[in-house]
Amino acid sequence: MKSLICTSCGASEFIKRDGYQECAYCGVKYKLEVNTKGTFMEDEIATLLQKCKLEPHNARKYANLILDIDPGNKEAMRYL
Repeated sequence: MKSLICTSCGASEFIKRDGYQECAYCGVKYKLEVNTKGTFMEDEIATLLQKCKLEPHNARKYANLILDIDPGNKEAMRYL
């Protein structure tokens, strides 16, 4: 069985909440349906974009993580 690794902080501990797995360290949420890779990535990108807005001092870091997943993401490019 493949374990989930947080792409934001590298942690492998998660808490199950409301249909999501939430990273115990940084709070990034992942849908429990990891078989649907497209949905998984879309949720991760949405979470990271939200972090860009809430933590402007770390926005560049989160934007780069988004661009690792989706190199053409125009919204993430605004935070560079």
